[in-house]
Amino acid sequence: MRHLILEQKRWFSRFSTFLAAGVFCLALNAHAQDDQQQTPPPPPDQQDTVQRPSQENTVRAVRLSDVEGSVQIFLGDQQAFDQAHPNMPVVEGMRLSTGSDGRVEMQFEDGSVARVTPNSSIALTQLRRSNDGTTITVINALNGLSYYELNGNNGLYSVKFGANTATPSGSTIFRIGLDSNPVELAVMHGTVHIEDGQNIAADVHTNQSIHFDSQNAGQYDVAQSIAADSWDQWNSDRDQTLAQLAANASTARASAGNPDDPGWSDLDYYGNWYNVPGYGSAWAPAGVGAGWDPFGSGYWGLYSGVGYTWISGYPWGWWPYRCGAWNWFPSNGWLWFPGNCGWGAFGGGGGWYNYPTVWRVPPGYKPPLRPIDPTRIHGPGPITHSRQLIVVNRGSPSTQQPRTFGQPKPIARAFNYNGQNINPIETSIRVRRPGPIGESFTRSAERTHPEIVIPRTSGFDSNNSRTVYQPGNGTVAPVTPRSIPNVPRSYPQPVNSRPVNPGGVAPRISPAPSGGGGAPRMSPSPPPSGGGGAPHVGGGGGGGGGGAHPPH
Repeated sequence: MRHLILEQKRWFSRFSTFLAAGVFCLALNAHAQDDQQQTPPPPPDQQDTVQRPSQENTVRAVRLSDVEGSVQIFLGDQQAFDQAHPNMPVVEGMRLSTGSDGRVEMQFEDGSVARVTPNSSIALTQLRRSNDGTTITVINALNGLSYYELNGNNGLYSVKFGANTATPSGSTIFRIGLDSNPVELAVMHGTVHIEDGQNIAADVHTNQSIHFDSQNAGQYDVAQSIAADSWDQWNSDRDQTLAQLAANASTARASAGNPDDPGWSDLDYYGNWYNVPGYGSAWAPAGVGAGWDPFGSGYWGLYSGVGYTWISGYPWGWWPYRCGAWNWFPSNGWLWFPGNCGWGAFGGGGGWYNYPTVWRVPPGYKPPLRPIDPTRIHGPGPITHSRQLIVVNRGSPSTQQPRTFGQPKPIARAFNYNGQNINPIETSIRVRRPGPIGESFTRSAERTHPEIVIPRTSGFDSNNSRTVYQPGNGTVAPVTPRSIPNVPRSYPQPVNSRPVNPGGVAPRISPAPSGGGGAPRMSPSPPPSGGGGAPHVGGGGGGGGGGAHPPH
């Protein structure tokens, strides 16, 4: 009898193992089919080295481009982060609140900015995109003093304060002061239309200001002058900083779906672009050596419904961590390759990635795990400050001297690829009037380089393609939406690479909130089969836990 019982136990154990394996295979097959629709698989010899999130987050996000002093971020009534940092994504519903020493600048995709002075707060009431890709931005000025420089021709902007709504007509610069009576809106440039939905409908022009009596609704007065404010100089200084970043540009961004995004200017200023045979345009920060770590400094920030998102600590750290892919080359170090960046028919992103794709890593490179979203373990509820933002500091060799703002640009890193010396792409685009509402990259490129055809976000021609500038050979050639860029069929073989996430499965993200105006997804085409190191750009991950993890 005892022997029979043991045999039954063995049979049941084998059957359970077989059943579990069958269920796992079915689930894996379903997941693979779903992933095949979302992002194509990497080349065979990159299966163990590529790290790629499986899907991008289509919720629109904008960038905190400058943070000084105490700045808190709230989502609804809950505190999202007790301290803001540059390069943080900001999404709809978030509120920025500054302390007595706090200042913050928020940068939009077209170069527009909103700036908040100490003891002030603003909220992003709407941050969406229409079906045709038009950005819809509604800001609520809640208290204190805030500045707005808005490209009214490139999106739909409005700023609410009290019962009033300010809408720019074209490009405008204005400030709103709410801490005294009367409330004031002063226009430094352009025209702002004011309405309260009932009694007020007025246009305020350059060097005019409008005052509202907070005790008497519908009462206002337009003055033909602007009283100076002590924070006007800070606003002007930030304009000069952004203008300096955008003064000289390379053609590398010309084929991007949104070449006017100010994030590209940071890359031109702080680093160098190369045209790598078989890969296309690639970027590296200036002044760092082959041992530099692109994930050496930053934070893991917890975003509701998305999980932990990488926030770079480098001043240029927006685009290289929101899209594209990093790749390590022996003797040359890390390079970043753009792809699927931003909104538009060509880029097709429309949102932001939780972390970037990594194609290949150096020997011994051990990326730690992405933190698990605590709400997946403990359920919804308050999150401790120590879990909202996790600091990452892997250190950097003392011999590295990356560029700092205002200092001369270090000599470009020598880049040797397959015995060929590759020189940086020159910054040959000179912006005539740089700054938040100055001349755009597109306009300056068309003016100084008429041979460059900038892709438009209005769609494709009858052949489902359009012409874009190819920096490598100075010609224009058709590029379809699924080639970013057209990559030859031969690639460098990975050398002593290590798995980024052995045996891992890319995480899934929660769908965008209903009514969020998410963008349609366009996966890039798979690289040609055969050959190692083929570029592959994945979407952004999410969720947290058990997934493909970028370096920490």
